[in-house]
Amino acid sequence: MNPDRIVLIGFMGAGKTTVGRILAARLGWDLVDTDELVEAGTGAPVARIFQDLGERAFRDREAETLTSLRTRTRLVVATGGGAPAQPRNRDFFSGPAAVFHLRVSLQTVRERTRENTGRPLLALSESALRSLYESRLPVYDAMGTSVETDGRKPEEVAEDILRLLSVQESQSEHDA
Repeated sequence: MNPDRIVLIGFMGAGKTTVGRILAARLGWDLVDTDELVEAGTGAPVARIFQDLGERAFRDREAETLTSLRTRTRLVVATGGGAPAQPRNRDFFSGPAAVFHLRVSLQTVRERTRENTGRPLLALSESALRSLYESRLPVYDAMGTSVETDGRKPEEVAEDILRLLSVQESQSEHDA
């Protein structure tokens, strides 16, 4: 498999953007963070979009952003945590893309996002956040190859992904 895109999915705090930067630099590809593109397009941070316009408006803009990226190649995409859970976005995660689920525990999410006030879902109660987390895990696992992030440096996670890509590529050549 020689993907046109590498797509990183997972719950908030998994390190998608950080690992994406490392992968993009190593491959000489562009990095796109879908939340950043939505923010740039609306002129407001994600938390403000959720607050002023609601989650549905954010999800609409997120879906438009993913659609606009479908034809781009040599691209590492760090998606928002909810993007894979939206049925209308599922086509984006197939095709000539290698999708990796950056697996993170809820405890690590809390540790990594403790200081971040720009994440609207952190305002949820502990039980609501756990429920959301548990509902998304099967979606992430079904869409992408899991790579553990807990207790690991972003460089180690990126190395695992590059190794997995080379294994997938050599298996594809062998099967051809």
